[in-house]
Amino acid sequence: MALFTRSVVWPTRLRGDMVLETLRELAGSARTLSGYSLLTGLGLLLGLARELAVASAFGLSPQLDVFVAVLTIQLFFGAQVGNALETAFISRVAAEGKTLNVYRSLWPAIYGLLLVHVGIIGCLSVTGSFLLDTIFPSFDHGQLALASHTLHALFLPIIFACTAGLLRGALAVLGSFAPGFLAGSIVSCCTIVSVVLFSSSLGIDALTLGVSIGNLGVLSLFAGRLMFLKRDVASTSPPAWSQSADGSWFVLWGAATTVLIGELVYAGMALTERSLASRLPPGSIAAFFYASTIVSVPLSLIVRPVTTMLFPRMVKTFKEDVRAGLSTLRLPIVALVSASAVVVLLVSLLTEPIVETVFVRGRFSLDHAKLTASILSVTICALPFMSVGQLIRNACYSLSDYRSPIAGLVVQWMMVIGLGTLLMPRYGAPGLATALVSGEAAVLGVTGLLLMRHVPRS
Repeated sequence: MALFTRSVVWPTRLRGDMVLETLRELAGSARTLSGYSLLTGLGLLLGLARELAVASAFGLSPQLDVFVAVLTIQLFFGAQVGNALETAFISRVAAEGKTLNVYRSLWPAIYGLLLVHVGIIGCLSVTGSFLLDTIFPSFDHGQLALASHTLHALFLPIIFACTAGLLRGALAVLGSFAPGFLAGSIVSCCTIVSVVLFSSSLGIDALTLGVSIGNLGVLSLFAGRLMFLKRDVASTSPPAWSQSADGSWFVLWGAATTVLIGELVYAGMALTERSLASRLPPGSIAAFFYASTIVSVPLSLIVRPVTTMLFPRMVKTFKEDVRAGLSTLRLPIVALVSASAVVVLLVSLLTEPIVETVFVRGRFSLDHAKLTASILSVTICALPFMSVGQLIRNACYSLSDYRSPIAGLVVQWMMVIGLGTLLMPRYGAPGLATALVSGEAAVLGVTGLLLMRHVPRS
């Protein structure tokens, strides 16, 4: 880890003017970054309120285990497919620097996405039950029936989230980041209202309803913002059929498919975690979910604003000069590692009080808190690896290198399977948590080493 960080932070030839320019740009964007951090903070507060509502209503119940397990499938075909499209769209269009090309490239991609939606929903309709039975063999008949029902109910959120990801990429190229930071708040608000009003009558379906309405709200916000920004673009030929600089819509989908392979590997790793956790005592899947919620707080508050703002700029810098691009990562990496280390230390010392203070109410008992705290005390150690890993992954994407992150994810997946299978029988949930942390360290190391291949030799 130390050797890798050194190789990224201290390239053999630093360009002083590039470093000074980066410092000036960071200082100039501090106000904007603080605004995005406020939006992220709002999202975190609402996310915390959402988890409190869910914990109070469902605790660590078998029904919540089912929902979290099925949500992993929805997140892949919805949010992660959308993330792949967002990444590919930014990496291909941001370098062009022309606002009109955003709309010219967007519409053909949307048309292609409609065909993909038909394929996804059709495939899940036919194979969903078999897929759930295969991945979660420890579920009983009632849980499998509930899982199949929940999966079908999440078809619409899959479509909404996938489309929203593509629109978020277009907004990022246009420099409009605020709607993306509001997305989590919208989903959280809708989920809270749904759980509070309907959990007693609908049960776990109240969560599904909240997720559906929330993702529809996010999609509407992104579409409305794009329509508003389009008024500033000069009228030309119809954008749906105009030729972009990169050609047809399938060029974008070619890049997105490569990214999506990595997302597929990541989803496989997440499903492996859920599958392994399903072999532990009931409620373990939900306990890992709650622990990951706490880990996601510093990720969302610190890491996401930085990486989101830097990515479009990284695309241009890395395409011009790889060494200059690596040199601009020095300050963000140092800042992220320092902040992550402080968070790890604080959470490690206060794990049980944090979990008890946040979650113990309603059906979430002290026994549930102890199980969640035992997991959190280990998984929080992954924070530094996850923080730097996002920057390194974006650096690879800036160079149109989609294979290196995939290779890292494959190693991570194998690490989780191997160590999880080895450690769980003896150590239980903390053993699986240790495997997850080791996987995050492995993916950072592998991806970073592969990134250094792009540095030209002196």
